[in-house]
Amino acid sequence: MTIQNKTMLITYSDSLGNNLKDLYANLEEHFGDAIGGVHLLPFFPSTGDRGFAPVDYEEVDSAFGDWEDVKRLGEKYYLMFDFMINHISRQSKYYKDYQEKHEASEFKDLFLNWDKFWPENRPTQVDVDLIYKRKDRAPKQEILFADGSVEHLWNTFGEEQIDLDVTKEVTMGFIRKTIQHLASNGCDLIRLDAFAYAVKKLDTNDFFVEPDI
Repeated sequence: MTIQNKTMLITYSDSLGNNLKDLYANLEEHFGDAIGGVHLLPFFPSTGDRGFAPVDYEEVDSAFGDWEDVKRLGEKYYLMFDFMINHISRQSKYYKDYQEKHEASEFKDLFLNWDKFWPENRPTQVDVDLIYKRKDRAPKQEILFADGSVEHLWNTFGEEQIDLDVTKEVTMGFIRKTIQHLASNGCDLIRLDAFAYAVKKLDTNDFFVEPDI
C-alpha cells in the first residue's frame, strides 16, 4: 500500500473488538476514509509486556488471527509494525537453543553477554550507576545452561526480554531476515522499539549511544 499523508490509527489487534477480523470490520463501519494507515501494535506470539516480548516474528498470535487477516488490512491501509530491536523473549527458539547447546549454539552471539562485556574486575558500582536503567539494579539476568554452567545476559526490560547483541553478524542477519519477512506480509513502515537501548559501549550510560557503522 502506498503511504499516504493521512491520519494513522495506533491500536492493538484486540482494542477495537477481539481480533484482527473485528478490527477490520470496525474500521470499515466507523472510520471509513478518515484514516489512511494503521500502526498495528505487536501481534506476534509473546510472553509479556503486552506483546513487546516476542517469541517469533514468523507467526501471528492465533488469538488475533493470521497473516491473511493482516494482509487484508494492508489492502486498504498502509501498515506500521513494531520490531523490538533491543530484545527477544527468553521463550524464543533462539534463547532455548543457546540454553541447551551453550557455546555450540549457532545463536550464542545473538545475545549480549553481561560477563564478557566488561573488562576484568568490572563492572564496579560506578559502572552500574552510570547505566541508564529501567530497574533499580544492574540490568542483567542469570542463564543456567543445560551443561550446568551459569552466565549472565543483559536484561534491560522485563524478565522475559533478553537483550540482543546488535554488533554481531548473526544478529544483523536475524534483523535483516525479520524485516524482510514483515515487509513481505504487508508492512510498509517499521517502528524500531527500544532502539535507544540497543547499543551498549563501555564508559557510557548505554542510552542513545551512536553505533559504529
